[in-house]
Amino acid sequence: MAKRRSKGLSLYYKFTLAIIVIGLVPVVILSTFLANRMIEDYRKALRSNYEQAADYVAGSLETMLDTYNTASKMPYNYSYSIREGYVVKDYLYYDNLRQILSGEGYEAEEKQKRRAADMVDFLKYVESVDSYISSVHFIVNNETLGRMDFHYSTYSTFFKDEALFEKEVRVKEIAESSNRMMLIPTHPTGYFSGPSAPVFTVARNYFDLRGEVGNTPYVGTLFIDVNMSRMEQVFRTVNFSDKEIFYVLDENGDCYYSSSGDAAGRNLEEKLEEIRDTDQQLVLTSKKNEYGLYVLAVLDTAVAFGGIRSVQRMMYFFLAAACMALLCGSLFFSRRLTRPIRNMMDQMSQVENGNFDIQLPVDSRDEIGILSQRFNEMSAALKTYINQSYVAAIKQTEAELTALKSQIYPHFLYNTLEIIRMTALENNDMRVSEMIEALSQQIHYLIGPVQDMVSLEKELDIVRKYIYLLNCRIDGKVQLMTEAPGAGRLFVPKLILQPIVENAYVHGIKPKKGVGSIMVEAAVYDGEKDIPDRKGNREKTEILEITVMDNGVGMDQESIYQIQELLEGNEPGIKNEYNWQSIGMKNVHDRIRLLYGEDYGIQVTSTVGVGTMVRILMPVRKREEGKDGKDDTGR
Repeated sequence: MAKRRSKGLSLYYKFTLAIIVIGLVPVVILSTFLANRMIEDYRKALRSNYEQAADYVAGSLETMLDTYNTASKMPYNYSYSIREGYVVKDYLYYDNLRQILSGEGYEAEEKQKRRAADMVDFLKYVESVDSYISSVHFIVNNETLGRMDFHYSTYSTFFKDEALFEKEVRVKEIAESSNRMMLIPTHPTGYFSGPSAPVFTVARNYFDLRGEVGNTPYVGTLFIDVNMSRMEQVFRTVNFSDKEIFYVLDENGDCYYSSSGDAAGRNLEEKLEEIRDTDQQLVLTSKKNEYGLYVLAVLDTAVAFGGIRSVQRMMYFFLAAACMALLCGSLFFSRRLTRPIRNMMDQMSQVENGNFDIQLPVDSRDEIGILSQRFNEMSAALKTYINQSYVAAIKQTEAELTALKSQIYPHFLYNTLEIIRMTALENNDMRVSEMIEALSQQIHYLIGPVQDMVSLEKELDIVRKYIYLLNCRIDGKVQLMTEAPGAGRLFVPKLILQPIVENAYVHGIKPKKGVGSIMVEAAVYDGEKDIPDRKGNREKTEILEITVMDNGVGMDQESIYQIQELLEGNEPGIKNEYNWQSIGMKNVHDRIRLLYGEDYGIQVTSTVGVGTMVRILMPVRKREEGKDGKDDTGR
């Protein structure tokens, strides 16, 4: 019966929508992507340029501060003083400033006056190093020398407020143990008379170097005020526009310089929490230089992106016009193309139900006619291919199962005969006859009627005979325990337990001086997923889980990983320098997967020194007799 036509949109509207989706949507997406990519690339280029410029400024600031770092070391290099009206050079120059401060060589009545004059000469000497140095200060705070203050400024001869100076340069925060140059944020010079200009200050402690290494007492601190125009000069070396605001900050958020003019000298730690990348602004930060300063640049995106936004708007205008033209064209061509396709679909409903004998009429030689002809050829070829592939797959599966089963026979027979031979040589005992009888039963089991499935009870019986033969060889040191309720009613693939039990002894118990136990358990439980039957109805499947556990030496994680790779790979076993190993386990795993699918097979877990557990998972197959009412043993 023909399938009813859907009550949804007609093919004409679907085809129109398809053209719109295939034509318009990609164009819109592509154009939007290109426009956004263009903005993003421009943003990245802008960010890169400003980051490079900020890094360059930070590096220039570092170079500038290197000059003042050198100047701050002058207390150790000062070797001139005026003695009795002429210049005297002291070759112990590192101690010359300390001698001036302590008044060594001065007459007692002239000591204070001469010291003050020599210190002014020293401060002038420091001030002459750079034209941007506006004032120099030296504060002595030593147990021996006491407290002394010396100040000098090129622009003012009157120092008026010591307390204000200490507040501005943060004297109380100076770490007297530091031997590095310290930076004091921008502040006014109101402690001198006259106009107050913003400066930043560099400071360095001076120590008495006469003592032993590690015992150099603190003498005082040199402060150098540098005019802010020095930082402005650094920024003038870079060609910036007026679209950005620059800040020079330290790690504490103190601002040393700002192009906006109102932030210098303030702590911006709270404000920095608000300065983040947004749609309205772009924030760029340089790396910190050696002195802990970095440059922060803030750009107004509305101004910075004004030109490229105009290009973007023009692009969207032309995109809207192109989309309108494409929409009108799609409506026209979809009407012409979908009419014959609609007629074809009326004849193809049977193909949806798996009827490949359908033949579409070929009424024209255009693309629609060629499509109908090719569809007819495809339908016939598909029918032939399915039939051939189905038969070939069945034959291939049968051949693989036969080949896998044949691999285990000589392997099993060789190991069993080897046990008997070694027992006969070592014991010279009549038990060999019993062993041969047990072996004959196993051989009969192997080479008897070839059935794929046997009862689980028969598999367990073969395992018991194998353990019996093994214990004849090693004086009953291996104990076998089984727990398999209803084993006589459960069918399993032939020879799936003996290779696993053999592995448990050879690789688990034998390295443990051949003494140990093997436990075989079987349990049935409901599967976790539904499996459809032939009519398409879904029902729960029952899973048979057979567990083989030993208390042998166990395996480490690397060995378990090697076995997992073997089970998932194409090799017949694990190749060592003498022979192949784990052939039987791989054989059992592959047979179960070929019979029942990829969800089943073998799982291995182990713990070193505790033992190994092998789980065999497969669907439950209840007892089914053959046509003659006999099982695979022929009984």
